[in-house]
Amino acid sequence: MRCRGLMLGMLLFGAAQPVLAEDVRYVERDGITYREVVQTYTKPVSETTYQTHTEKFYQERLTTDIQESQRAYYTPVTEYRWEAYTPFSVNPFAPPRVAYRWVPRTRWEQRTETVRTPVTRRELVPAERTVSRPVTTLKMVEQQQVTRVAIAPPAPTQTNVASRQAIGGVSNLQDGMPRVGPSAPSAMSTLRR
Repeated sequence: MRCRGLMLGMLLFGAAQPVLAEDVRYVERDGITYREVVQTYTKPVSETTYQTHTEKFYQERLTTDIQESQRAYYTPVTEYRWEAYTPFSVNPFAPPRVAYRWVPRTRWEQRTETVRTPVTRRELVPAERTVSRPVTTLKMVEQQQVTRVAIAPPAPTQTNVASRQAIGGVSNLQDGMPRVGPSAPSAMSTLRR
């Protein structure tokens, strides 16, 4: 709204510039008299300056924290034991016997572990910054306009008078030949001879 009013003011003041004062004087330079008119009028001039100030705003800040949690899981546990067994014999008449072997046994156990998980938080924190903004002001400035008009030519130092003398032309046609100037008939007659 302020810019629109400023533009309207510049348009109104720029279109019609009232003359505040008008001074008329006569000046002679190089032998010529001039009528010199000095007009003083006001003209709108816009001036732009930059003003700096601090302003507050909210800035986004991301914070990452490590959150620890416990989780349960099952893991296989293998143990080796001696196990007794009866070996197979091809001889049916052989007495039975007992042998031992190393045998793995697997079982599942529940365990817990600590898990570190990154958690990101978004926060808005207040901050300040310095900003420079243009500020345009309109002021009226007096200016002068000088107009010079020559009103008296210089005095003549030498008088030049033009003489009226007929130069060239065609007068009568005698014998089909044109006669040029005052001495033309004699020149023509010498040409015919």
